Amino acid sequence: MKRGKFITVEGGEGAGKSTMMVRLEEWLKSAGHRVVCTREPGGTVLAEKLRDILLDNNNLALSGQAELLLMFAARAQHLEELIRPALARGDWVLCDRFTDAT
Repeated sequence: MKRGKFITVEGGEGAGKSTMMVRLEEWLKSAGHRVVCTREPGGTVLAEKLRDILLDNNNLALSGQAELLLMFAARAQHLEELIRPALARGDWVLCDRFTDAT
């Protein structure tokens, strides 16, 4: 079986990442590829909960180190539960942000 591809879409808020993800997903599907769309932080139940913690403005006292560790915990779960299995199946994975944005 052919291994899938992993594409990240990077950019600041309002740069058009979501629009690009939708268009790229449509184009890849029209070319016959199976596509999984996801985001960082997030993508799994646990990673989405960690995303909520990271983006909660009430957590202003969160240290930089704690924020980094939560981010990497979310990424580890995301890779293990969603990204690697999809790539192993031969799917194309489109991810709204990844390591470049961290």
